[in-house]
Order: sequence, then structure tokens, then C-alpha cells
Amino acid sequence: MCGVVGFSCNNPVEDNYLILHKLIMQSKIRGLHSFGYSYYDTEIITKKYHNINDIKLPKANKIIFHNRYSTSGDYKKHINNQPIHLNKMSLVFNGVLDMRKKEHIEEQYNIKMETENDGEIIIKVCGNNPDKIKDFVSNTQYGSFAGLILTGNNKLLAIRNRFRPLWKLRYNNALYYASTQDIFKRVNKDFEPTELKPNIIYEN
Repeated sequence: MCGVVGFSCNNPVEDNYLILHKLIMQSKIRGLHSFGYSYYDTEIITKKYHNINDIKLPKANKIIFHNRYSTSGDYKKHINNQPIHLNKMSLVFNGVLDMRKKEHIEEQYNIKMETENDGEIIIKVCGNNPDKIKDFVSNTQYGSFAGLILTGNNKLLAIRNRFRPLWKLRYNNALYYASTQDIFKRVNKDFEPTELKPNIIYEN
């Protein structure tokens, strides 16, 4: 099980980051092995941690975050932890794309993997192409997926298929994402998030 949190705002203020921090802290129930985030500042920058209390969020207008319980790859090696940041894009997701060993994944998709995380499949197969990403995760043979992608031109993409949840909230001119409704509710019982429809790319 993993947690994802996302944030997008053109003109963020301190309260936006306070809400984002609270969502991240509430998301830790979905994984305590590792934590990480990516943001854009002329290029994508990624930070990874083993202790959630070490996290210091940047003042950025788009941020994607991930926390995990280890399912693929040794979590003690941060290269296997999300965000998976390769080829000018960064990915966080909840789900399982392919449970096979690295060498079998490479053979199946004709790719060379730099990590042991199956999320790398999307980066290597689909790149920054939203249509390819949608087609890939919408096809049930590829397993379960709910994820956020930060692109090299500072766009945030969100998509889920029918096997994993992903929720969003617009509040005070900002857009927030989290894995489940209850994460929002624990931050503020008056929040009214909505679930993303499956197999649709949301672009911010």
C-alpha cells in the first residue's frame, strides 16, 4: 500500500502549504518505509527521505508526494523509492503494474530499467505523452494504478484506473490530490473532495 499527495496552485500562499503538509502527515498511514516529493524550479527536483519529520517542503506551485510500504525494490536504496524521476519527468503512484522481476519486466516491455520499481515502466514506455499514459493505465492487463506525474514543462497530470482510488479537492484557489477521501476528512472534516473518474487524464 502507498499514498500519493499532489498540489497545484498558480499563486500559493502559506495556508496552501499548511494544508499540503497536513495531507502529507495524514497520508503516512499508507506507508512508513520511505517518503519523497518532486517539484519544479526551472527543472524537476526530487527529494527522498526515510523519516517523515525530515521533510521540508519547497515554496513551489506544483508538488507531488509519495509514501510507501515496500512492495518492489529495496526501500533502503532511495533509487527504488518514489518519486521515480527519470527522463525529465517524475512519477508517484499507488498500485501494481507488474510484479515480475526486473529482468522479466525489461524483456516484456523492451526497456532498460534503472530502478527496481515497476512504476518506471510508464516513464520508459509512455514518456511525457498523456495519450500514451492514459491508454497504458486504462488497459486492465497492466494492473492497478492511481498516480500523479510532474512533467519537464511544469505540468501535473493525474490519472487512475478502476482498481485504485484517487481524490481531488479545490480549495482557496488551489488543487489538492490524495489517495483516499478520509485523508482529506482527517485534515478538515468540512472538506468535500471528489473522486477522479477512471481512465481520464486530468492536467494542471
